[in-house]
Amino acid sequence: MSSQPKLKWWQKALVLLKVWRPPHRTMHHEVRDMPRPEAPPVTGAYGNTVVQDGSTRRVPQRKDNGR
Repeated sequence: MSSQPKLKWWQKALVLLKVWRPPHRTMHHEVRDMPRPEAPPVTGAYGNTVVQDGSTRRVPQRKDNGR
């Protein structure tokens, strides 16, 4: 499998004469130029924020007595 794309006869001549080089485009370039997918909808009662209840810690802290 050739790494060069299929070139016309005159393009091959220019490449052999080292006058012109074909543009280097790989799958990375194609994917990079694609439009980004839409963000998923926000789910849950509070959106995407994490809601923590006031549960006790496994190791009690000095400030926990005031709760």
